[in-house]
Amino acid sequence: MVFLIHIYFLLTAFFVTADQPTSSADGRSSPSSKLWLTAEDDPRFSMNIDMSDTRLPPTAVLMNAVELAARYAELDYLALVPQRQGIVLPQFPQVEIAIIPAPPARTVEVRLILYTIYQTILEMKFGDGFKESEIEVYWDNQIMAHVYFTPPMDDSSYATGQFKALKSPLAGNTSIPENKTTNITDVSINTVFEWTPVYEPNGYNIPPFEVFLLALGALKVVAPHSTTTRVGEPLHIGSELVNANIQIWPEVRRRATAHLRYGHVLEAVRRIPGWQLARHRFAEFFCGIEANRQPLGVVLVQKGHYEPNLGEGVRNVSTS
Repeated sequence: MVFLIHIYFLLTAFFVTADQPTSSADGRSSPSSKLWLTAEDDPRFSMNIDMSDTRLPPTAVLMNAVELAARYAELDYLALVPQRQGIVLPQFPQVEIAIIPAPPARTVEVRLILYTIYQTILEMKFGDGFKESEIEVYWDNQIMAHVYFTPPMDDSSYATGQFKALKSPLAGNTSIPENKTTNITDVSINTVFEWTPVYEPNGYNIPPFEVFLLALGALKVVAPHSTTTRVGEPLHIGSELVNANIQIWPEVRRRATAHLRYGHVLEAVRRIPGWQLARHRFAEFFCGIEANRQPLGVVLVQKGHYEPNLGEGVRNVSTS
């Protein structure tokens, strides 16, 4: 079955609030102006999805999609990258994601990969389900790449376009290892990323798919920013499709030698689904971010559908 996917604003818009903070009841500043980041609203982007009847494990699809999106979000947004194929997460070997530039090209743009991963997950969830898929990625009606969500494959399958399962999905161990500290290069010093995640006391449960989609959307929002760019203002990330939101609050301190940067946010966001999956609970969540024992900020995941007040002073920001 072939679906022609055109990217519309109301279907896939993720937004982030930022800029001039105002004071909240608890004394912290809160975002005031609304910046809409509508990457897929670019009419130049479209894609075809060809789904087989072979079903894929949803958890393996989602975990691999978040991790792969995070890896590409670390790169320059407009960078050209070569093909990649194979298992993304060894803990979830039942699903392979391959990205093959359309000949004669040998590379594909990072942002197109991010658009495709996000939109494919939406199509699987709200369309025919989590199935083996081949996606043709277009820009200005010109094919740019083929993306495959499949059970493990061999190289010849990509060359011939035969993307049906060549092997039975591997059983594999689906446990998630505990997250370790991660080295992140700061602008001025080398920092060690540390996070302290906890569930909100008496927090509401959130449907698992919404946590995954919120993470994918947040990665898409932060991707245009360099990992070393400082997060100078609170961010509030949400979606019309998700009844939950992510809030990012940078620590404000005088004489600080380390600051919250988009690389720290990216690293925290990529960990959230796996951390909650390992604990068999998807719910409201809080984590502090530190580097070299210095607090950098906090990340909150809260239940609730955030609706921006589109009025005077709204700034539209396109990532295209």
